[in-house]
Amino acid sequence: MYQKGTNLNSRYDFLSTKWGVILYNFVTILIGFIFGLVFGSFFEYFIHKNFLHHTPRLLDQSKYIKSMCLGHSVSHHGHYLPDRHYTQDITNKEEVLTFTKYDVIFLLTGIIGLFYITSVLIRHLFNLQFAYLPPEAIGTTIAIVIYYIAYESLHVIMHVPHKGKWLRNTYFMRWLNRHHYQHHLIPSTNLNVVIPLADYLLGTKRSLPKEKYVYADAD
Repeated sequence: MYQKGTNLNSRYDFLSTKWGVILYNFVTILIGFIFGLVFGSFFEYFIHKNFLHHTPRLLDQSKYIKSMCLGHSVSHHGHYLPDRHYTQDITNKEEVLTFTKYDVIFLLTGIIGLFYITSVLIRHLFNLQFAYLPPEAIGTTIAIVIYYIAYESLHVIMHVPHKGKWLRNTYFMRWLNRHHYQHHLIPSTNLNVVIPLADYLLGTKRSLPKEKYVYADAD
């Protein structure tokens, strides 16, 4: 991160003061954080669409990649069927709802490493001061970690009503749960779980029919 005395340009002497450095780092972290949330929405969408419901042709010989698709599109969607089996019951209580720890390590390490390398290259390209902890990379890292925790937590709450019941009963969570229920009705729609930004912008957002609310809202 930038420290006091950083000389970016003589026109920006304020950035060399204590409060200038603090403000610069805060704003840069915030920008990185917002970018990380937007990236998270599109990355979640990309993985969900291209790996969890399909297997890319170039990777169709990979057992690991194929297992991702089978585990989600066949096992998860096959056990948590609409209408009456969307929430956990005797028929699906053994079904795993989260990624494995190896998946988590692989995904988070890869994404955070990519952000860090990209930040360093951009600083070099625009002749900005090198920083071992670029504030923009810190912001994106925080956003991605929060996004992943939200993904796992919210997905479990959606399918296991007695967990996080205080959150499940909020207006936002009911809206988000109905969004996800629509995905279980038609898997090619509503591919986002956390922030449906990509669904809206890429045209896959669909509203759940009101007659199905009773299943999505079930306790």
